Amino acid sequence: MKVIDVRNVYLKYPSSKEATIKGISFDVKQGEIFGFLGPSGAGKSTLQKILTGTLRNYRGSVRVFETEVKHRTSNYYENIGVDFEFPNFYGKFTA
Repeated sequence: MKVIDVRNVYLKYPSSKEATIKGISFDVKQGEIFGFLGPSGAGKSTLQKILTGTLRNYRGSVRVFETEVKHRTSNYYENIGVDFEFPNFYGKFTA
C-alpha cells in the first residue's frame, strides 16, 4: 500500500521567477523509511509543507493515506507526524 503518493508536482511561490518544485514524483509504501536530502534551496522544506497541507497551491497530485492533501479534513493531522529541521523544544529541556 502506498502511504504517500506524489505525482508530477509543481509549486511556484508568488515572489519567485521560477518554480521551486518542478515535476517531482515519488511514492512511499507502508513500512518504508524515506528522507529528503539535498542542498539548501532544493525544495525539501517546501515539499514537506505541501505534504503537511501548509502549502496548497501546488499543481499535480499529493496523496497521503489515499487523501489528496488539497482536500484534507481536520482529522488528517491525527494520522501524520512531522519533524521539521528547526526544533523549538531544546531550550525547555533541563539536566
